[in-house]
Amino acid sequence: MPKTIVVAAVVWSFVLLPSTAALAQGEQTPATEPAPAESAPAASAPETGPSASGAPAETGPAESPPAETEAPSSTADKTSADKQPDDKKPDDKKRKATSFAVVPGPFYNPSLGVGANLLPMLMFHPNKKDEVSPPSIAMLNLLYAIKPPFNDDAGERQSFAGVAATRLFLDEDRWRVVGMAGYVNLFQEFYGLGGTATSSPQFNYRLEQIIAIGQVYRQVLWKGFYVGGLLGASAYHTKTHTPEDEAVLESIGSGSDWRVSPNVGLLSQYDSRNNKYYPSKGVYLNVRMNGSIFKEGEQYFLIAPGFNQYFPLLGGTDRLVLAYRVFGQFGFGNLPISAYARYGMRGTTLGYETGEYLDKKMAGVETEVRWIIWKRIGAEAGGGLGKVFAEFSQFTDAAWLPGVWGSGTFKIMEKQDIRARATVAYGKSGTLFYFGVGQNF
Repeated sequence: MPKTIVVAAVVWSFVLLPSTAALAQGEQTPATEPAPAESAPAASAPETGPSASGAPAETGPAESPPAETEAPSSTADKTSADKQPDDKKPDDKKRKATSFAVVPGPFYNPSLGVGANLLPMLMFHPNKKDEVSPPSIAMLNLLYAIKPPFNDDAGERQSFAGVAATRLFLDEDRWRVVGMAGYVNLFQEFYGLGGTATSSPQFNYRLEQIIAIGQVYRQVLWKGFYVGGLLGASAYHTKTHTPEDEAVLESIGSGSDWRVSPNVGLLSQYDSRNNKYYPSKGVYLNVRMNGSIFKEGEQYFLIAPGFNQYFPLLGGTDRLVLAYRVFGQFGFGNLPISAYARYGMRGTTLGYETGEYLDKKMAGVETEVRWIIWKRIGAEAGGGLGKVFAEFSQFTDAAWLPGVWGSGTFKIMEKQDIRARATVAYGKSGTLFYFGVGQNF
């Protein structure tokens, strides 16, 4: 029987802020791009912040007020207001002012449990004379969580994380730079590999990881098309209680000894979204190819494509938006444990405990309808379908993994499209509750 998780939460002020921004989940990323991590290689970072999968992770946040009150934030959608002389733009200085906010609050994450994170966020324009680049973002995500039940063994189910991330838009959006560095110490449960997870975890383990990743994109050939490179490294190890369980983790690229995995890759993306934080039209195509060839017996290669498209449904405004995403992550070789595809993370179908469906490859599609109900308050509904598998030859036999979800959102910045969201999702893992900052994609 699928387990049902019921969480009663009092969400006391989504925000303590003047106005402000958010980011994307590392790995895993993901992401209208609240968090900078979409294109970052899979890293088992917590998925509570704005999303990393096209830029550090994915891995996302944000909503906007009606289009007519929102300043344009992309090259594709410059309005006539942007082209007027400075004396005709009384709101220009306000729009480009640096915004800072601290988003504190409780969260529930199906993989990590109940906890709190603190998200200091800064949104700014590196060059105030740049009329094209969207605002850049920098943030810190500090997290603490315990997975229920809260009994005498609860101390073993604690998780800690500290991740700093930034996404910079430079030189009239010709250059994009993403950086992420962090430490995570996570309680995890191992369900086995493949698309047919066991009804309960086989054993528990702890993953400790230090990660640093940098990505640089350059616009080439035509507007909106970028190519770039990725350079990073992670150090990681896992701890569990028995030699048998240790042998299982060794077989999938981890163990009690610290390992260092250098990471290099190539990146490309095409981006015609009218808003980088809460798009209502346009497409976003992102392809990441990365891996490691440096250590004998530990060579691996990942390719992670993603395609998002957005449609306004009410007269071209952002009040009602239809969005869909096609995603994949395909691993080859001797993957480290952090590079395995984890179905249910942000940017994939919700309603699945991250790590319950785990293997070298996954693919799927998801869609959402996003509605701005009144001022800063919104609602979203979505669904998705996908598979997890070891080899392409096994795709046909792998089980389908459907999920549906609904969210309430609150816009946490007056001038920028960053949203906190509380989501209830249902999939084969049961009924799950999420709280975080940023869009699912």
